[in-house]
Amino acid sequence: MRNSVYVASRIGVALAFAAVGWGPASAADLRDYNRSYKDGDDAIVVPQSYFSWNGFYLGGHLGYGSGSSSSFNDAGAGNGDAFDGGDGISFDPAGWMAGVTLGYNWQFDAFVFSLEADVGYLGADESQSTGIGFASAEYGGYGTLTGRLGYAQDRWLFYAKGGLAFADIENRAGDLDGGLTDGTDFTKIQEVHTGWALGLGIEYAFQRDLSMKIEYLYMDFGEDHSRNLDGDVFQHENDLHTVKVGVNYSLQRVYEPLR
Repeated sequence: MRNSVYVASRIGVALAFAAVGWGPASAADLRDYNRSYKDGDDAIVVPQSYFSWNGFYLGGHLGYGSGSSSSFNDAGAGNGDAFDGGDGISFDPAGWMAGVTLGYNWQFDAFVFSLEADVGYLGADESQSTGIGFASAEYGGYGTLTGRLGYAQDRWLFYAKGGLAFADIENRAGDLDGGLTDGTDFTKIQEVHTGWALGLGIEYAFQRDLSMKIEYLYMDFGEDHSRNLDGDVFQHENDLHTVKVGVNYSLQRVYEPLR
């Protein structure tokens, strides 16, 4: 029993001396750590982070489109004048639009490159009559396949985009005889037109996986031709300016270290 007490006392004395020696050393180490953290010689570098736009996203949009359409004579390509009473008719179709979006972003520092596809419906239409002739245009389904090049400032993304545009467009034109359509001078063509698109936009991520955007896009569908029963040739041209607002949902957006 006496030996046990003796051994225990010896251990206690050793631990006490160790604690006395460790305390000042530890305090000094802590002061050195704080000093190195603050002073910068051996400073701990905390990686900065940025809001990442990388990854797949999908969304929806609503907007409005207004443009110009025209149908006029292409006398050199047919038997005569398609419009017996004039060269042609121009007018401005307009209407609402709605659609869905699917895309993918690649971010390199502040620069963002995207591939994006839109599919939706265009309700733009208009008709014009001169009393001796008439013309009309009516849009239907539409789509775009574009590339985006953007500059990101944290949750803000400023971008330009361009690529292909597609739209189902019906053009009608003809002469009027006593206010009625002359069947031999009437033409109609409805098909999916392929053109080009160019636009600008701003997008803001109000949550990590949700963002809002406003975008302007111009779509030019070029020209097309149709014939009436008399063999006259009509030339039709269509283009459209659109403005839309939308919401995108990111499937994998996270914060990442700043490169």
